[in-house]
Amino acid sequence: MNSSRPVIRLETPADYRAVENLTREAFWNQNVPGCDEHYLVHTMRDHADFIPELAFVLERDGVIIGNIMYTKARLIDREGNVKPCLTFGPISVAPEHQRRGYGKMLIDHSFKAAAEMGYEAVVIFGNPDNYVARGFKSSRK
Repeated sequence: MNSSRPVIRLETPADYRAVENLTREAFWNQNVPGCDEHYLVHTMRDHADFIPELAFVLERDGVIIGNIMYTKARLIDREGNVKPCLTFGPISVAPEHQRRGYGKMLIDHSFKAAAEMGYEAVVIFGNPDNYVARGFKSSRK
């Protein structure tokens, strides 16, 4: 069967349940028994720092197989200077589609959209092995 090209688009309310289910499947038993990332996805949409213009889904053959979401964040240096930035997560890809570049596609697409909105920095909490190739540096460095 010839699969269609993946499509990245903004998440809509009609996608919420599929995105939450996808997130649960992507994170289930990855770091601890079970997971709670899907609940985070559910609750963060109502938070003041959530940025719906940066909540993307990736579809293949009409099925959502990935998503990424962002919230506003800030960095404060020792002198008290504040730098507005973003944080993303969770980023989810259906288990049967992982390690095929879909997460990279979502990150690249969303970084471009964030830059167009004027954001200059993204900080995340996650496994460094998953993000170094995207240009992230460990906070230790």
